[in-house]
Amino acid sequence: MELVKKPYECCGCRTCEIVCPKSAIVMKEDAHGFLYPQIDQTKCVDCGLCLKKCAFQSGYPQRKEFEPVFGYAARHKNMNTMMNSRSGGAFTALTDEILKRNGVIYGAGYDEDKKFFKVIHKAAVTAEQRDEFRGSKYVQSDLKDVFLHLKRNLEEGKWVLFSGTGCQVGALHKFLGKEYDHLITVDIVCHGVPSPKFWADFLKMREREEGGRVTGADFRDKKKFGWKAHRETVWIDGKDISSRLYTKVFYLDTAARPSCFECVYANRNRVGDITIADFWGHEQAVPGFAEDNKGVSLVMVNTSKGKALWEKVRDDMDVIECTGYPYRHTNMKRPTKRPDNYDEFWSDYLSSGFDFVMKKYCDYEVITHGQRTRKKWAEKIKKPTRKVKRKIKKLLKKIK
Repeated sequence: MELVKKPYECCGCRTCEIVCPKSAIVMKEDAHGFLYPQIDQTKCVDCGLCLKKCAFQSGYPQRKEFEPVFGYAARHKNMNTMMNSRSGGAFTALTDEILKRNGVIYGAGYDEDKKFFKVIHKAAVTAEQRDEFRGSKYVQSDLKDVFLHLKRNLEEGKWVLFSGTGCQVGALHKFLGKEYDHLITVDIVCHGVPSPKFWADFLKMREREEGGRVTGADFRDKKKFGWKAHRETVWIDGKDISSRLYTKVFYLDTAARPSCFECVYANRNRVGDITIADFWGHEQAVPGFAEDNKGVSLVMVNTSKGKALWEKVRDDMDVIECTGYPYRHTNMKRPTKRPDNYDEFWSDYLSSGFDFVMKKYCDYEVITHGQRTRKKWAEKIKKPTRKVKRKIKKLLKKIK
């Protein structure tokens, strides 16, 4: 049995590992930090279930029921909710309704001990737990065994809302194999998912620089820099360090998973009941709406189930319909383009290390805590200020 012939054929969703009747498949990290299935041929019986359930190789069913899909510019009426959301707070409005029904929310949060803030999918049954899912996570999330727990919730008759990238939502539908009236899936418009290894190394770099431990992370700090600016903030022992270093690598696409460049979900046939995204270009679609740089959500309603939920929660938001507008998101038209230096980046990374690629691709020199302090003093000595220069000139005149 050969499940993955090329790296771009696998999105790392773990479905094959979960459905294998002989437990012959185990997901393991490759040198880049991405998960791929490894098959124990002594256990495999060539049943083919792994390929049948693969949402990346076997395709996904047509799910959207409306053409064009209903589109909305939306913003939560509660300003605190809106400012604690990445865009306009649509995810909070949708999940609040599921929580009212004593349902379960599945989304991307952090591992329990928050060591290097590894991003994983997990469940939430309270608003406090759900709030961890708010905000973009610009790194691939590990789904672990959430599909099994989610299916159990559905069989118990509970309402469930699952949010994730298109490939993750598609994987869930393929795993379940049938529709559930009390399941809502929400897919995000995804640019691509960077390597968890790169994210962990980035946080380790910050710890070395500051001589402390990571205590918090925000992939896009809207509160400090506004919605349109894309700057990450990492807290080291409570001290905030902001930059565009991780952001730069994200947009270079050099750390993205290979499957992102061949993504079958990067189109207008959205796989979720509802699609949410930052509404870039809303100024042209809905002139005069929320032009204060605090965020606007794009909400696309794809199925009747999604429409029923949206009609229930839209009163919590300021909403303007923009159905049929040619939304600006490139990844609703095609996958992210594979950069020409992709192989070169990973070759440098594996042969020369993280610090080397930061210098080469981001023009950033990584310096440890003590070295950085000494360097700052050295720079001050080498480059006297204008004020110091003027005083030196006056002193020389007096001496003459």
